[in-house]
Amino acid sequence: MIKNYLSFVLFLALMSCKQSAQVTDVFGQHFPDSIPVVFAPDIISKEGRLEHGISFSPDNQQLIFGVLNEDDFSGTLFHSEWADNNWVDPLVFEPLIDKSAFLPYFSPDGNSLLFAQSSSKTDFYLTDIWVMDKENDQWGISTKIEAPISSLARESSASFTSDGTIYFSSNRDGNGLADIYFSRLDNGKYLTAERIDSVSTERDEESVFISPDERYMVLSRYVANDNPPDLFISYRDSNGNWTKPRSLDASINTGDWERRPFVSSDHNFLFFTRLEIDEFNLSESDIYWVNTSKVFKPFIYNPLSPKTLQVDEQFEIQIPADYFKDIDDKELALRIRPHQLDWLEFDRERMKLSGTPTQPGDFELIISAEDDFLNRTEDRIKITVQN
Repeated sequence: MIKNYLSFVLFLALMSCKQSAQVTDVFGQHFPDSIPVVFAPDIISKEGRLEHGISFSPDNQQLIFGVLNEDDFSGTLFHSEWADNNWVDPLVFEPLIDKSAFLPYFSPDGNSLLFAQSSSKTDFYLTDIWVMDKENDQWGISTKIEAPISSLARESSASFTSDGTIYFSSNRDGNGLADIYFSRLDNGKYLTAERIDSVSTERDEESVFISPDERYMVLSRYVANDNPPDLFISYRDSNGNWTKPRSLDASINTGDWERRPFVSSDHNFLFFTRLEIDEFNLSESDIYWVNTSKVFKPFIYNPLSPKTLQVDEQFEIQIPADYFKDIDDKELALRIRPHQLDWLEFDRERMKLSGTPTQPGDFELIISAEDDFLNRTEDRIKITVQN
């Protein structure tokens, strides 16, 4: 068997999503770099208090987060808003003051709020998905989203896309483990919920954030029995399929529990909850934030399929201009390495590989993309040359 590697460098201009709203200065904090830091210490993340899950409105003028009651693990939501060039000190969210509520997510237009609410007054773990809409710029009465979203099982988190599709976590399959589902809106009704097999595993996928344009999702997964939950990211490719989730960097995923992801509308910051477990007891739970320079990496959007060529027959292989994409980078360096075949040529302008194979064998074409933050992703394509 013969294996060879091809090498060239070129640059791809890629479209990136831009949002006009940016995260406003929050409680006088410095914006974080690629190392997560506690978000708003002593204001939102208070020592000894169990904060979990935060969401900003798309105009970044409001935020809502949850706090667990350490005695019975019921949930209370807190709210703050930007007023008179300052963030107001967080207070209990009045519309849900008498409810056990968790994991709020604003809709992409800011006019609705999704959250999980306990369905029992004694078992606060069992939750359904609820929604609250704005009426005349005031929050109205919340309503439970019935089947196919809520079920007799536990739905722990839910997030909206721009067209009203809901992505959510549920353990409805009956094995006690949560998976990721979605349900599309059609004429005001939600269609049958579908499990996303490419991101759901035999492990618990317990919380999920979906980008409004449905290009990526960030989820929390229990990696192994002896390893607590970490954060993963999955992207949607040109065929509408979700890529295999990639674990976020070690600076984000630690030996503690990382859960409850949320990405700001400008895609610049990831917020998440980090829980510290001390001898099987929850001792601390804080909200962290980090910039996304090491969160978003090039991903395979429109890959090449395996190729079969013939000895002494000329060929051309078109490399798609959108082979790789990146959420936060317009230009990627694409490398095809290393070039050791004298029968192979590369046309940089037309993005084509061509030539006439002179020998049979199995070859591996390795194509990688690198962004401005030196994040790299590679794809391997099998090339078979036959007599």
